[in-house]
Amino acid sequence: MIRRNFLTDADAAQRYIDGVRRLKDPAQSPWPGQDGLSVYDSFVFWHHQTMMLMTPPNQSDRNAAHSGPSFLPWHRYFLVTFEGLLRRAVNDDEFRIPYWDWSADAELDEPVTSSVWNNANLGQFAGSDWRVRLEMNLRTGDLRRADRSLQRSLGSTGRLPRREDVRAVVREQPAYDSRPFNSSSDGMRNLVEGWIGSARIHNNVHVWIGGDMSLSSSPNDPIFFLHHCNVDRIWAAWQERHPDSPYLPDMTSPETLQFHRVDDALYSIFNDTVTPRQMVDYKRYYEYDTLADLADVET
Repeated sequence: MIRRNFLTDADAAQRYIDGVRRLKDPAQSPWPGQDGLSVYDSFVFWHHQTMMLMTPPNQSDRNAAHSGPSFLPWHRYFLVTFEGLLRRAVNDDEFRIPYWDWSADAELDEPVTSSVWNNANLGQFAGSDWRVRLEMNLRTGDLRRADRSLQRSLGSTGRLPRREDVRAVVREQPAYDSRPFNSSSDGMRNLVEGWIGSARIHNNVHVWIGGDMSLSSSPNDPIFFLHHCNVDRIWAAWQERHPDSPYLPDMTSPETLQFHRVDDALYSIFNDTVTPRQMVDYKRYYEYDTLADLADVET
C-alpha cells in the first residue's frame, strides 16, 4: 500500500504506464453509454465538471474542487478512485499511484531534461498514439469531443517549485485554511494550491508543463495524476507535522460553502458519497515511501 517515487521505482512506473494505457483503451475499458470513450476519459469529464460548478453560483472564483478547502480532499478522492481502477487494470491489489517529485527536477540546470520526460516514461504520451478525445473549448469553456495528440510546452513559462518552498509551507503554516475560503485565503491549502505565495506550488507545475495541463481537461495528460500524487504527499507531510490542526470549514459554515464543508459530499459522477472527513486519514488508503524530504517527521 505504498506510493513510491516514479523515477526511483521502475516497476511502479511501468505498471502505471501499463495501467493508464489499458484504462484509456475504449475496447478494454469502455465508458458505458459513451461511444468511443474510455473509463480514463470519464476522469477528464469529471474534473472539467467540478471546475464548471461554481460554489455558490453567483461568483466565479471557488468551484466544487478548486479555489477552496476541498481542493485537497477532492483530489485525494479523485486519485483514490482512479487508483482502484488502475489496480484492476494491472491485476495488482497492492499497486498505488507513484508520485513525480518535481522539486527534485527543479534543482536540475534544465528541468526539461528530467528522465520523467523520456520516451520510455511520460514522454511517450505527447505527440503520439495517445489521443485526446475530450477537450476544453477555449472560446466557450465547454467540453467538446476531439481526436488529436496530447500537447505540452515544457518550461516555456512558470517554474517548478523548489523543495525549500514546499518545506516552508509544511513547517510554517499551522492552519489548514481560513475565511473567506477561496483563492484569497491564508493557510496551507491555498499556499499549496498556488493562488498565494511566491512559489505558486500546484498551479505553477500545471503552467510549467503547459499545453493540455493548462486546461480544465488537464487529466488528459497522465502526468496529472503523478503531479497530484505529489501534491497529496505535501498534504500528508503537513498532516504529520500538524496532527492537531483540523480540516476547515466545519458544518457550522453557511451553505454557500457546499462541497467544501467537512461533512459535505464531494462532487462526484459516481453513485457514492464521500466527504472531506473521510479523506483526511490518508493511511486508510496508502502510505508514502517517504515524507522526510518535506517535513521533519517520522512515518
